[in-house]
Amino acid sequence: MSKSKKTEPATVGHNSEREQFEEQQFLNAYRQIKEHDSDMAGIKGEMSGVYDRIKNLGFTKADVKWAKELEDKDAGDIIATMQRRIRIARMFGHGLARQFDMFDEDRTPIEERAYEEGLAAGKLRKDATNPYGADSKAGQEWQRGLNDGHAFANKDLSHVLNEVDPEFPDEEPAAVAAE
Repeated sequence: MSKSKKTEPATVGHNSEREQFEEQQFLNAYRQIKEHDSDMAGIKGEMSGVYDRIKNLGFTKADVKWAKELEDKDAGDIIATMQRRIRIARMFGHGLARQFDMFDEDRTPIEERAYEEGLAAGKLRKDATNPYGADSKAGQEWQRGLNDGHAFANKDLSHVLNEVDPEFPDEEPAAVAAE
């Protein structure tokens, strides 16, 4: 009878199957991370282009961040944040602190507020669930706002970019063609 040879476990550096598996997993993960990095760079480039486009209209990245906060946070949280900021402005003697009553009770009539909420929901193409009930005056105003918001969102305003600046009448197509 021959003695069977015992297989000794491979030690580090011997490239055991376990090590091979780990290397394989690491290299696959590395490849995936590089692909995601590349994808993110492309997306960040696209986002930069969007930011540049709205920058030309007077908006900033901070404005986009603010819009996200408004969309994600409860009005009470936003008001509390603004009240803290006004308090800090008061500490620094900033002119904003003189606007302390800016966040007092909302005196907007319910129908007007409902219209504004519906308008925002329509512009942002949010869920069309009327929070006021269709049979109430506020509910009807919310629906009217939603409809106006949808009309705004659907309106083709691309012609604005193609219009000639009235301050430069010599650049109008008719003037150029006549030359």
